[in-house]
Amino acid sequence: MPFPSAAFAGRGTKLEVEDASSNFIEIAELKMVDFTGSKSDLADVTNMDSGTFREWLPTLIDSGDISFNGNYIPSDTTQNLLTSLFNNQTRSNWRVVLPNSLGIISFLAFVVALDRAFPVDKEATISGKLKITGGITIS
Repeated sequence: MPFPSAAFAGRGTKLEVEDASSNFIEIAELKMVDFTGSKSDLADVTNMDSGTFREWLPTLIDSGDISFNGNYIPSDTTQNLLTSLFNNQTRSNWRVVLPNSLGIISFLAFVVALDRAFPVDKEATISGKLKITGGITIS
């Protein structure tokens, strides 16, 4: 008998940042959180004795970025904290909390992009990017 899929919907996922009181607070009204760009750099170590195939050596790992977007709420303290973190180039503890107790993804990051949009025919939005520095922990 086939096993049921373990897939899940992202609904209920939270992006949280540690505040000055060492509490994690959720960034309000986000619609999407997306991990992108993780990669491992490789050095080409092919030499005269390698034969006809290239040889590679893993060097440094880039944990990538987090992109996010959601409804812009000008009076929201968590969204305004993003501006402060960006302006001060503050490295912070972040985590993505998956729904239904599926796990927590933890990392250090800087807010490296922050945008707001005000279209005439849709909701105002906030979007941004976090640059992960160091490794990612999944628990």
